[in-house]
Amino acid sequence: MAKILYYVLTLVFLLSALKSARADQCIHQDPCSCTVDEYTVISLRELVPDKTLFEDRKGNYSYFFSGCEDKTFKGDNFLMPNVSDITASLIKCTANVTIQNITQIINATSTNKTVTVISYSCDGIGHAKDIKFNLGPTSSDYNIVYNNKTSKNSLPSIRLACDNFNATNLKILNDNTDELVLYSPLVCLQHIAHHEYSSGTIFCIIFFVTAIIYFFGGGLLMYFVRGARGIEVIPNFDFWMSLPGLMKDGLIYVLSGCRPSSTSTAETYDRI
Repeated sequence: MAKILYYVLTLVFLLSALKSARADQCIHQDPCSCTVDEYTVISLRELVPDKTLFEDRKGNYSYFFSGCEDKTFKGDNFLMPNVSDITASLIKCTANVTIQNITQIINATSTNKTVTVISYSCDGIGHAKDIKFNLGPTSSDYNIVYNNKTSKNSLPSIRLACDNFNATNLKILNDNTDELVLYSPLVCLQHIAHHEYSSGTIFCIIFFVTAIIYFFGGGLLMYFVRGARGIEVIPNFDFWMSLPGLMKDGLIYVLSGCRPSSTSTAETYDRI
């Protein structure tokens, strides 16, 4: 007995640990969503910007994020001329500043002039097909990680920060490791509405299941074990046949004020 109890407790502990471990994960469904549990999901489908990209700039670096879909980045739209079009979900641009000396000749007089030239180089460091969902610093935070190696051998990541303000903002955390954070109400955990069975529904299910087991199982028992045939295979056939009469007697008893009936029957006559 003690050994059985030990195995039962061990099984319960393992199931609880497994459930707790799964609660800290977000099961990847597609680049736009993952499932925390049966009724909780994270979805980035509404996060896709319509006309522009989410962006942030820090120092010489600029990041552009298009959500869980790859979009075409055009440098001219962001004052970055001579940058080729790039299609990706996360794009990183670097500003290269150079100082050039230019000699100008005006009226046969040469003049040296220093000019600052800024050029941009952009790369698609994350594509939608590479998005994976990971647990963040706390159990309520999640990251999207682009599972592709960049030139620095790091994985670009964006922390999803649930924000109650009706705005979406992208911020750079670390431009060396390509870590960003996205503040938005659209990245909060979404709870799926589910309907529970009412007490009446549960009662009906139990009743019909019990009735099916009773009549079907009892009928098989009567047929194969006791050799009953015809209507005799119905379990407790005599009881079901007398049930209408019993219900009638009960109704008369209640309507008569719960007093014994004075109506003469063959049974009372025989008793006398």
